[in-house]
Amino acid sequence: MLRSLGWLTAAAMGLSIGFAAYANTEQAADESSTTPEAVAAQMSDTCAPIDESLGITAQRFTMDDDMGGELWLVPCNAGAYQTSYEAIYQPDDAEPRKLLFALWRDGSWTGTESLFDPEFDPETGVLTDRYRDRGAGGCGGVRTWQWENGNFRLTEYRANEACNDDADEFPVVFEAE
Repeated sequence: MLRSLGWLTAAAMGLSIGFAAYANTEQAADESSTTPEAVAAQMSDTCAPIDESLGITAQRFTMDDDMGGELWLVPCNAGAYQTSYEAIYQPDDAEPRKLLFALWRDGSWTGTESLFDPEFDPETGVLTDRYRDRGAGGCGGVRTWQWENGNFRLTEYRANEACNDDADEFPVVFEAE
């Protein structure tokens, strides 16, 4: 749950709720957003459950490929300018597992379990997220993946670590062939 730091936090929460509500529009209307216990058990210790009364709920997608199953995007932490999520894949015939994602930091690759304001298109299997390293923008990244055989394959990564106030575009760091 978010702690109140006065009027600034209240305004910031409104921004986070707006982003999360937009991201949630991809979810099918007839699908439940109650996270099953087996999926919740895969969440990291740093994932703080968000009060659903804020309008930020888990998103569930049925995967209509050879692997089948469900993709869960579970909100973890709502901040001033973005909400983090973790992705859990629940195959039809196996236990759920957390998905990990590439992250470009300090000129090098690392991994993360966090997505930021993710958007998933179940028709195309494309997952995109946008993270900001500061509220004013100018630095952060945009990542795009393609769903293939029970995993997401990175197809494009754009990032700017410089935090320039006038940076509107993120240069390509990686693009799949």
